[in-house]
Amino acid sequence: MTQPRRKNIRHSLAFKLILFIFLSISAIMVIIFVYDYKVTKTLVVKNLRSIAYEMTSNAVLKIDKVLSKIQAIPANYSALILSELGNEEKMKYLLKQMVESNNDIFGAALAFEPYFKSPAEKYYSFYYYRDSYRLKFIHLGSDTYNYFTMDWYQIPRELGQSQWCEPYFDEGGGNSLMSTYSVPLYITEPGHKKFIGILTVDVSLQHLQQIVNAIKVYQTGYGYMISRTGTIVTHKRKEEIMNESIFSIADNKELPQLREIGKKMIKGEKGFAEIPYKNYVTGKDSWISYAPVPSNGWSVAIIFPVDEFMADADSLYRHLVELATAGLFVIFIVILLISRSITGSLRRLTAAVEQFAEGDFNVQLPPIRSKDEIGRLNNTFIYMQETLAKTIHDLQKTTDELRVSHEQLAEYNRTLEQKVDERTSELNAKHLELDAAFNRLKAAQAQLVQSEKMASLGQLTAGIAHEIKNPLNFINNFSELSVELVQEIIAETDKFSASVGEKEADYILSILRDVEGNVKKIHDHGKRADSIIRGMLLHSRGKSGERMPTDINALLAEYVNLGYHGMRASDSSFNIKIESDYDPELKQVNVIPQDLSRVFLNMINNACYSTHQKKKEFKDTYFPILKVSTKDLGDKVEIRIWDNGKGMPKAVIEKIFNPFYTTKPAGSGTGLGLSISFDIIVQEHQGKIEVDSKEGEYAEFVITIPKTV
Repeated sequence: MTQPRRKNIRHSLAFKLILFIFLSISAIMVIIFVYDYKVTKTLVVKNLRSIAYEMTSNAVLKIDKVLSKIQAIPANYSALILSELGNEEKMKYLLKQMVESNNDIFGAALAFEPYFKSPAEKYYSFYYYRDSYRLKFIHLGSDTYNYFTMDWYQIPRELGQSQWCEPYFDEGGGNSLMSTYSVPLYITEPGHKKFIGILTVDVSLQHLQQIVNAIKVYQTGYGYMISRTGTIVTHKRKEEIMNESIFSIADNKELPQLREIGKKMIKGEKGFAEIPYKNYVTGKDSWISYAPVPSNGWSVAIIFPVDEFMADADSLYRHLVELATAGLFVIFIVILLISRSITGSLRRLTAAVEQFAEGDFNVQLPPIRSKDEIGRLNNTFIYMQETLAKTIHDLQKTTDELRVSHEQLAEYNRTLEQKVDERTSELNAKHLELDAAFNRLKAAQAQLVQSEKMASLGQLTAGIAHEIKNPLNFINNFSELSVELVQEIIAETDKFSASVGEKEADYILSILRDVEGNVKKIHDHGKRADSIIRGMLLHSRGKSGERMPTDINALLAEYVNLGYHGMRASDSSFNIKIESDYDPELKQVNVIPQDLSRVFLNMINNACYSTHQKKKEFKDTYFPILKVSTKDLGDKVEIRIWDNGKGMPKAVIEKIFNPFYTTKPAGSGTGLGLSISFDIIVQEHQGKIEVDSKEGEYAEFVITIPKTV
């Protein structure tokens, strides 16, 4: 009889069971982890792009506010100074007041044309500036400080308009790095206007440096600003300021990407460069976001270190790998124990049976005390062995017994396979439990990302609202002061009417009354804007406003106008036909006006955006239409907002109120507008929002609000 070979361990049932199950689970987990990391990285980069745009816009807004506020000061004071022309003490007083009352101003100068005062005096100029937190006064102009040839005097004189000059070091004047905003002064002579001098205000580059240095980006990120020619105006490294340009740095550090970005910045473009380059300050791979400052054409850039903003995603991935490794180790131990419990006894029994098959009828079978199929099989072989020893002489009888034993063995093998299948099913169930736990982990991660977005949005809204209140207060205060000044001038018209003539006096009086009316309108709209800002601050703090009786018709009309002009401000080519149908019987309704106004503005903006995109596609064959209406339904109020824009398919309508869902391109929308609107109408006002749309033709939102809650 041929001796059967002992099987290699790699061909054993236990080895195959452990290998196949373990490798299958490992491969699935690796695929899941790689996919999860790619999705997480995509989300982080998308979130970073949004944060970068917001941070850059916020920094530009802060700087532009300072510069816009400074620009308004000489424009407001120029008329007062011209009215006191010849009164040197009064002009000095007004110039000093400009600097004292505005902490953003480093200095202010009033410089006249050569020999303006007298034929013997070529230079005639006053200058107040800050020196160690004190005001100092000097007379500008000398053979070593010929201000007639300087950019801040020459350029606005030649162009005939107000102008910011390039940054410079004012040696002999303020003796500081600064930039100057110049306003040309003219007097009216018969038949023409005569240029007489320049009124300036200076802003210190150190002051702008403080604003830009306040930008915090992770641990090593920072911001800087360049002028219209690319000169470094503010920077983390002070030695670069006014000594380098973005192009010289790009050449010296061999950074071709930085040179291309610099070209876009001096052209006034806005963008986010996702091409990593070695930041020459830290040596790290970095991305850069940049945007222009509208007031003077300078540009602000913010550096984002790649390794720092990906740190959280990498840390999460490492933890997942560690958790998966531990899980795989536990699974391996479990599979090993189960495999050994199933195949250990069977392996020992197989070895004894192989010896028996070789002719060793006296082989000692292993003691197996279990009562399962393997134990029963072992007892059967023992019985067979004893029977053979006693009845060896009766071969026929033994043959019959062997045939019966063979049938029993086949039955035992069948039940053994069923047992293995049952254990395999248990392992599959445990595998499904692991998948469910992993899905719960992904859901928690998505919820964490959404929470971070909402927190950032609230902080950003509060910051923007606070920043807007400063220039808004300035507008309200100075418009009120301007009304009083105009009224005082009107009261004095009788005194000079005789000297200028009745017709000229009436003409001047008519102009003054127009100015008074315009300033009053500025004041009224400033108050209205202040009310809107208070509402934004209230929402950003997570608090709900108070309910108050509100004219829904007036509120809707106001935000239709605001949405239209907001779109016109971003794109002057935009135009739309507005059709309104306000129910005159609709009385005031008790609502939260600042929240309801956000709903109106979101939907008006969406309608304007949709029609504008369709206009770009169809051009003159299409004209945008916006229809708004209100209706008194007795115990409810119905508001309809309809547009003939691009419409929405059914798949979009089903998800349109989900947070962070948007059909706009990246950077054009946050996906929060309609989600917040839904919460305001449904949760705060116990109303409902219905959507009716046909793709490519129209979209309509129907809002229903109960009059009493």
